[in-house]
Amino acid sequence: MILALIKLTRPYYSLPLSCGLIVITSYVAGGDFSAIGLKLIPAVVSLFLVISAGYMLNDVCDRTVDAINSPERAIAKGTITPKTALIHSVILFAIGTLLAGYCGGRFFAVLVLVAFGLIIYDLYSKKMGIFKNIMVAAFTVSLYPLSFALAEPVVTPRLHSLYIFPVWLFLTSVGYEMLKDIHDVNGDKLFKDNRNYCESPIFLLTARIIVMAAALLSILPYFLGYCKAIYLGSSVLTIVLAFVSLKRPPVKAIPFVYAGVFIITVGSLADLLVFGP
Repeated sequence: MILALIKLTRPYYSLPLSCGLIVITSYVAGGDFSAIGLKLIPAVVSLFLVISAGYMLNDVCDRTVDAINSPERAIAKGTITPKTALIHSVILFAIGTLLAGYCGGRFFAVLVLVAFGLIIYDLYSKKMGIFKNIMVAAFTVSLYPLSFALAEPVVTPRLHSLYIFPVWLFLTSVGYEMLKDIHDVNGDKLFKDNRNYCESPIFLLTARIIVMAAALLSILPYFLGYCKAIYLGSSVLTIVLAFVSLKRPPVKAIPFVYAGVFIITVGSLADLLVFGP
């Protein structure tokens, strides 16, 4: 049961996304982790718990759809009851937001807004149509206000890159979610409010254009002098992955887009550690 509950938290999403807070905060603070004090790790943990709670609640709300799209998931398969998952989701939301209070009032306030937004999304996402993709992208980009709430900005060239990275991440997330919509279309048809827009070739083409545009945008921080050679390498690799994804069906393109986000994140941190702020 414990393993099934852990799977409900989608650790392959929630953990890397939470750790992205470390990278962005390091850019905000100019690489000076001492300025953040002892707040960074609790902040990452609190964010991880809130995201995990959101995924649990999502599986509770989407159990009918998951029975078609993802029957291997614990609730859809019957390994975990919806009531048990809901109780654990509430516990994780509570612990995560309480822990955020240790990280300061600003961080607490932003994370509470994120948690509230996740709950609203989980309850009503199947009635949002294409706007749910925009909402997911907004949640992903919330890493940036969370980082600014956690640390005082230090003016360095890398700080200016944080005007570009949110746009890159937002577009990538939108394209990623659109590709997932195409994959999940059969289950989503259960909701009469959902249109078959994602079955259109134009929808797939738009998703691919957005993914490719975001990958190309990722190289801009290097050409503007905000990042160095290691980041350049990660950006070029991300562009290659995005191009390869264009040649794949949606379900097989998704891992390439995910890998690109991971590579940019790791490359950004490595670039800072090697070359400094």
